Amino acid sequence: MFQRNNVSWTIMICGSTENGFYLDGFRFFYEMLDSGVLPDKFTFSAIIQNCIGLDCLELGKMVHAQVIVRGFACHTFVSTALLNMYSKLGEIENSSLVFRLMTEKNEVSWNAMISGFTSNGLYLEAFDLFLRMKDEGITPNMYTVVSVSKAVGKLGDVDKGTEVHQVASNLGVECTVLVGTALIDMYSKCGSLNDARSIFDKNFDACGVNMPWNSMISGYSQCGCSQEALELYVTMCQEDIKADLYTFGSIFNAIAALKNLRFGKEVHAMVLKYGDGLMVTNVQNALADAYAKCGSLEDVVKVFDRMKERDIVSWTTMVTAYAHCSEWDEALFTFSRMREDGFAPNHFTFSSVFASCASLCLLDYGRQVHGILCKAGLDSDMCIESALIDMYAKCGGIADAGKVFKRIPSPDNVSLTAMISAYAQHGFTEDALDLFMRMEQLGKKPTAVTLLCVLSACSHGGMVTEGLRYFKLMEEKYGSELDMEHYACVVDLLGRVGRLDDAMEFVRSMPINPNEIIWQTLLGACRIHGNIELAEVAAMKVLSARPEHSAAYVLLSNTYIETGSLADGHFLRDVMKKRGVKKEPGYSWISIEGGIHKFYSGDERHPEKDGIYTTLEDLNQKVKSMVCARSLSCTM
Repeated sequence: MFQRNNVSWTIMICGSTENGFYLDGFRFFYEMLDSGVLPDKFTFSAIIQNCIGLDCLELGKMVHAQVIVRGFACHTFVSTALLNMYSKLGEIENSSLVFRLMTEKNEVSWNAMISGFTSNGLYLEAFDLFLRMKDEGITPNMYTVVSVSKAVGKLGDVDKGTEVHQVASNLGVECTVLVGTALIDMYSKCGSLNDARSIFDKNFDACGVNMPWNSMISGYSQCGCSQEALELYVTMCQEDIKADLYTFGSIFNAIAALKNLRFGKEVHAMVLKYGDGLMVTNVQNALADAYAKCGSLEDVVKVFDRMKERDIVSWTTMVTAYAHCSEWDEALFTFSRMREDGFAPNHFTFSSVFASCASLCLLDYGRQVHGILCKAGLDSDMCIESALIDMYAKCGGIADAGKVFKRIPSPDNVSLTAMISAYAQHGFTEDALDLFMRMEQLGKKPTAVTLLCVLSACSHGGMVTEGLRYFKLMEEKYGSELDMEHYACVVDLLGRVGRLDDAMEFVRSMPINPNEIIWQTLLGACRIHGNIELAEVAAMKVLSARPEHSAAYVLLSNTYIETGSLADGHFLRDVMKKRGVKKEPGYSWISIEGGIHKFYSGDERHPEKDGIYTTLEDLNQKVKSMVCARSLSCTM
């Protein structure tokens, strides 16, 4: 071109911006200025978009300076672009300043400012500005409603939501897909599913677009109405409305909540039917999480191994799945693989790793992971601190647990409960009860789990009177609902000190039917104190519910044997064999050079089993040789 004006330069800047070549856009802008061609409002708007694309505040401020120098500071079009830029770059104060200084504002300016407040977490300010906009006579449009709906959803205020809904109805945009979807999402996040469903049924139940369906399904899933989410998805399929990755993300979350493995496999098949386009990382993560919560570890591994791309959520899901399925050594191995692949663990990852360390009693390994946690700067996270306390307590490091707890400036219910539990596990009953009293003094309301730990502490400390008093106060003072574990704790409390008749009377007076946990707890106490009569009653109760319950057989047979009734004990063992009831094999584990080796009784799965059994046979032969040599020396 022999001659270039601001239109041709602006076209080049816009083209660079639209195609993501933001630095080229700035090069064109500087060449334009050097050539003496003055920018206009369209040029400034385009170059401001470049600043957003580059996520560069400093360049944005330089362009702002040019706007002022060139006399465009009071131009509504340019000022709107500037306030939008500042809000998207996280400088909401500068955005507000530009908005206040504008001599003329149109609906685009108001919408940009409302959207800016919403995207920066200032939800109440967004709603207040929406009210101001109406008061100043500016008519909102559908984009206003969408932006303010997001803010109200975050506030969770259904009254404000009703006000926004009324504006949408007055404007006649309630039935549009964009606004209707936003309103359904808003009401769902406010917990008003009936209002959300009312909008859906009125306008979109016969709609061929999936956005409103996705919003309603997501609302059900997020509000814990997982069954309704699945039922609506089935209807969506019957209406031949194509699901997308947002649909499947919500559905897999609902499946995980319901632990519905069969439905999970059916939906998984639907995803595969739609093709690889839906097998993106987010959907695969949700699928893996659903399988994990359904207890299907094998399927989790298959999904994980087939992932083309993995993120931190993928790795954390795999670590957590192994931990929840008691494959703690695999959880730690996967954690190591994750770090080798360059992924930094988050607090969810650490929680599962600490749970695995606790279950394996790997104190040294747990301390190493604690060091990694500190380097990552996550050691002040309250959830992690509670997991740390639990890990140290279960690994025998009660002093380390105490140190972690003392470093918490303002302990919450979770951390206080974790420390009370730690004291209870180690028999420090008075410390547990003192901390519980401190918890009450701090105004923290104890949860059912907290009170379970208090009962456990009383049980381990033989403090029957205190334990019964706390049990009585659970509903009267603390308003905590009693479940079977609380009743089992009282049975254990009485049984440990030999008050078996009182324990039996307590079981008979329970307002709910005792389950196998209660009877097995009583059976264990009967074995300790040698009460065959009650042991037989408790064992029969357990076996009537679960005839294959190996622990009940073993406890009762041991009670017979330890009280001198050898014949009855051996007879019961014979019954176990005839019925095919097998005692779950015991196992042990050791840590060698960071690797975990697990050994089962009669293990045939260990990769080095041949060498292990050969060594055991060699040891057996040496023992036999030593016994023979000793026998010979005794006869000479």
